[in-house]
Amino acid sequence: MTNVRRMTVLALLAAISFLLMFALEFPLPGFPPYLKYDPSDVCGLLAAFSFGPAAGFLVELIKSILFFLSGKSADGIVGAAAALVAGGSFVWVAGRVYALGKRSPVLALLAGTITMTVLMVTANYFIFLPLWGLPTSQVKLPLIIAMLGFNLVKGVITSILTLIIHQSLKGKIALTSAEARR
Repeated sequence: MTNVRRMTVLALLAAISFLLMFALEFPLPGFPPYLKYDPSDVCGLLAAFSFGPAAGFLVELIKSILFFLSGKSADGIVGAAAALVAGGSFVWVAGRVYALGKRSPVLALLAGTITMTVLMVTANYFIFLPLWGLPTSQVKLPLIIAMLGFNLVKGVITSILTLIIHQSLKGKIALTSAEARR
């Protein structure tokens, strides 16, 4: 795959990812309404599986920047940064496991989901919630459980969507081994 074609595919994945986040962001039933789900990380995961973890992270970075610049991020730069940390960690780890392993998307998505969940509970507790004006001393166990559950559910839904799409696209955008070494 030529560099131009690769850049075009990544640009399209980033644009689709932004549009999914912009148009399909919604709260999941049973979780606080400010914890919103969108399927945009699927595009980053497809990029990571096809071109490596850095490409997947780049899709996540572009999506987060565009979302912030669109003005739709109700939480401003903090919300966009939280989305980048969540999506970026999920995509990076899943892409690394996929590239280093036997190209098992299930194992890669499981590792990405667990990493994103642990990182987001930690980052929310120590960084993002205080930036939103909620000191760590006021964060109670029910909120931690909600963050934990939300990120696990988000990871599972995104993983299922990714597996379905990855299976249908298999071989259509992925690099062959010889092309990946160039």
